[in-house]
Amino acid sequence: MPLYHYLCEGCGEFAERRRMAEYDISVECPRCRRLAPRALKAPFLNTMNKNRRIAHQRNERSADEPRVERRRAPAGAGTRAHHHRAHGTRPWMIGH
Repeated sequence: MPLYHYLCEGCGEFAERRRMAEYDISVECPRCRRLAPRALKAPFLNTMNKNRRIAHQRNERSADEPRVERRRAPAGAGTRAHHHRAHGTRPWMIGH
């Protein structure tokens, strides 16, 4: 279950684990029992270790538009000899 932050007018901020389906429901403050709305907080990306932060950034980027990579042709793929071998002909033959 995710950890959500809430802001009580009298007591301040507190955190509570809730089901994702209940993300927008106000909860009771554990100290004064008043209803407190959810407070939005920025993620602590600067406190993550470098490798984890990079992985997080890649996941966020690829969620909307995945990076397309093209494979390089193997060495010699563009040569005449390779072309003929791939089609089953000999380089000295004329025609198909």
